[in-house]
Amino acid sequence: MIAMGAGTNHWYHSDQIYRTFYTLIMLCGCQGVNGGGWAHYVGQEKVRPLAGWQQVAFALDWQRPPRQMAGTSFFYLHTDQWRYEAFGPAELASPLGKGLFEGQTFADCVAKAARLGWTPSHPAFGRNPLDLSHESERLGLTVADYIVRELAEGRLKFAADDPDDPANWPRVLTVWRANLLGSSGKGMEYFMRHLVGADDAVRASETPERLRPAEVSWHADAPRGKLDLLTAIDFRMTSTCTYADVVLPAATWYEKHDLSSTDMHPFVHSFNPAIAPPWETRTDFDVFTGIAREFSRLAEVHLGKRTDVVAVPLLHDTPDELAQPGGAVRDWAARECDPVPGVTMPKLVTIERDYPAVAQRMAALGPLVETLGTSVKGITWKPTEAVGYLGRANGTVRGGVADGRPSLARDIHLAEAILALSGTTNGEVAVAAWRELEKRTGVPLADLAAERAGDKITFADTQVQPRAVITSPEWSGSETGGRRYSPFTVNVERKKPWHTLTGRMHFFVDHDWMLELGEALPGYRPPLDYRRHLGDQGLAEGGRPEVTVRYLTPHSKWSIHSEYQDNLHMLRLFRGGPVIWMSPQDAEAIGVADNDWIEAFNRNGVVACRAVVSHRMPKGTVYMYHAKDRHLMTPKAEISGWHGGGDNSLTRVTIKPSHLIGGYGQFSYAFNYYGPTGNQRDEIAVIRRRAQEVEF
Repeated sequence: MIAMGAGTNHWYHSDQIYRTFYTLIMLCGCQGVNGGGWAHYVGQEKVRPLAGWQQVAFALDWQRPPRQMAGTSFFYLHTDQWRYEAFGPAELASPLGKGLFEGQTFADCVAKAARLGWTPSHPAFGRNPLDLSHESERLGLTVADYIVRELAEGRLKFAADDPDDPANWPRVLTVWRANLLGSSGKGMEYFMRHLVGADDAVRASETPERLRPAEVSWHADAPRGKLDLLTAIDFRMTSTCTYADVVLPAATWYEKHDLSSTDMHPFVHSFNPAIAPPWETRTDFDVFTGIAREFSRLAEVHLGKRTDVVAVPLLHDTPDELAQPGGAVRDWAARECDPVPGVTMPKLVTIERDYPAVAQRMAALGPLVETLGTSVKGITWKPTEAVGYLGRANGTVRGGVADGRPSLARDIHLAEAILALSGTTNGEVAVAAWRELEKRTGVPLADLAAERAGDKITFADTQVQPRAVITSPEWSGSETGGRRYSPFTVNVERKKPWHTLTGRMHFFVDHDWMLELGEALPGYRPPLDYRRHLGDQGLAEGGRPEVTVRYLTPHSKWSIHSEYQDNLHMLRLFRGGPVIWMSPQDAEAIGVADNDWIEAFNRNGVVACRAVVSHRMPKGTVYMYHAKDRHLMTPKAEISGWHGGGDNSLTRVTIKPSHLIGGYGQFSYAFNYYGPTGNQRDEIAVIRRRAQEVEF
């Protein structure tokens, strides 16, 4: 067994590491075997009752498809990290390649992947999609025909082609229970400079003219502060909250009803309030339903009913996987083919938006659950009995657009819907879903859930004790007969086809971009050599000794997911404030003793903190455990003059082109499935001892 943490995803060549893991365990016959194979942990979690959760989370019960985005490429473009590249994808190509990346930048790769439909890109176009629909109607054209015509004639562009055009800026951002600016955002200082417009410690120079994008537009002056409104919803005063325009205080785990589950744990748990939310605090459910009611009131005047158009990428587990045969890259913008929605570019799907009805729809389960069914991994079923049960359990809505529909007016109603509509928590749904999969595969599968066909886990059940989940095609493992979940056991034992082009496990991948990178087969690729790509980043001021090291940000040692580092109990476990761990050899080279104040810096920013000198650290590598918020006991830095940053002040995003591939078998987009990683482990930093008198 290879137990893989999120750290694997944090290397630039993470896809090669993944494929190497799979190759080793497949060659050994370990995959799909309990106690063997690939097991992931930390940072890769998904929701066990997936079918029900995605219905209500994405409003699939009322409107489809959802508008979704891959976060890494979104923030790469809109924090303008692409404007600071010093090398391009051609630097990483195989000498046997065809030169596909010559003259291209990583931003060009993102833009191409967007217009070919490989990866989502939002905003999609350089004009408001509501206006595009209105204009097409005025001209008597379908929205898709109008957009294709405008693109072909150059009057319309994808927004990814010009992310710094004010028309394409993200203007309103709501951060819900995440510390985007102080913890999650790779390249934190770029977020501060370009997205928020706050003080920053970016030291990098912009890309020289000879290395700038060939296709993505370059503006002479980079925008600063794209956002008009930043709202944070949290129960902690994080860095994101301190920079937000509005902070909505949120209830904690012990002040609300909710569900908790991951794919790593075989149980579904409930949250139950020990006390009511104090003062002005509200539960997440109350916050969003309250916003929806006010939005709906304003929409009566400002929006009404409108036709929207969503650019949908070529999706996994659909015929879209065959849209671009042979892995050949054909770009309609380069006249290599015609722009055909759903084949050589994204699908263009119109949706009728009833904006004044948003709150009413949010408070009820919509009709598409029965009419179109629920879909997971390429199979669809109609959970009619489950909808009937929800009408009896939750009650039904009287009047309005949701008249007669099951109510979702309370948080426990929502939890009940998630449980009732998911095969992992409703045995009847699991059996129905397995039977649909039997039709697709021709192999017997429904017996996997037969022993629990009559089980229906309700929210009240989870309040009594955690409940073991049911074997469901939402997942690839089997818990039948009390087994513990192991991925892909159903594929191995029942011969369910793998979700690839051939239905078999693959070692060789012949996509053009994989071939260009020399990665048709998995192989070792070392970390990026930033000293060669970016040059020496030391300052060498006044002969002060410096040491250049590999900078890693592993999972925090002195905090856990439910107790953050700035909790007083957690702070007392170690030294209290931000620290960097380094080897005795590196510390001696710069005259640093244990607990001295140091500064770590590179082209991305600067961190001021104390040194932990430990024989456990190898020479040439330092650790700064992640989630060290910059507002916590962080002094001002000598280099920048601002408070000395957090663990992501020294990181940034670098896009790997192969992570953008789409429309080709298993390399096709799906939510929380495949896309560019926010890698940061290839980074280097320079460390020096600083004055020991610090100012906060």
